[in-house]
Amino acid sequence: MEYIKKNDKTKILARNDFEKKLLPKVRKYLRQDFGKNKWTFESFLVGSAKRNLILIGNEGFDLDYQLHFNKMPNEYKNDAKKTKDLFRDYFNKAIKELNLDLHDCEDSTHVLTIKKIENGKIIYSYDVAILRFNINNQYIILKNEKSGSPLKDYHYVELENCDDFDAGYSKIRNSKDWGSLRKIYKDKKEQWQSTNKENRPHSFSLLGQAVNEVIQKNGLG
Repeated sequence: MEYIKKNDKTKILARNDFEKKLLPKVRKYLRQDFGKNKWTFESFLVGSAKRNLILIGNEGFDLDYQLHFNKMPNEYKNDAKKTKDLFRDYFNKAIKELNLDLHDCEDSTHVLTIKKIENGKIIYSYDVAILRFNINNQYIILKNEKSGSPLKDYHYVELENCDDFDAGYSKIRNSKDWGSLRKIYKDKKEQWQSTNKENRPHSFSLLGQAVNEVIQKNGLG
């Protein structure tokens, strides 16, 4: 695996297609089908892409997005499967309407996955997570357990606490520590590269492990 450059043309094109084409279409469909302000959300690029730590391997690279919903109709708030199916259909509709060279949206465990494939090889993919507020005004993330029971599989789970990660990541300031982080994170990603995507640790978890190891190794605690 290798790190891609900050100004990589393929990455810039991929971000543009999602942020300036696909998402505006999805927002348009929501307004058309439900009326104005029935659904409101903010989108965030997260994980390695946000921090210029994108690695490209035999499956291309991932761009991780989170959709944070501030408002949604109660019938969808109380039906996780219905919500995920709606946005899967919207993304597929947008892909076709925009004539983008992307495959149909897949229902992955924590995300909706959209892939660009050329000659049988994945060039890149979007992993799109759906989050909403719980009764305590904390964000929870939509998950499909994939056990084979649709009535039980779709539900929301607590989002992994990022406070410790953010505090640790902020300690990595100089070039030596940054170089250590890049090496350790790359080693961890390569270790899991041949494992089925559904069974491998999420990139954010591996990045968190790498941050903790750099702090311990370089005495940044």
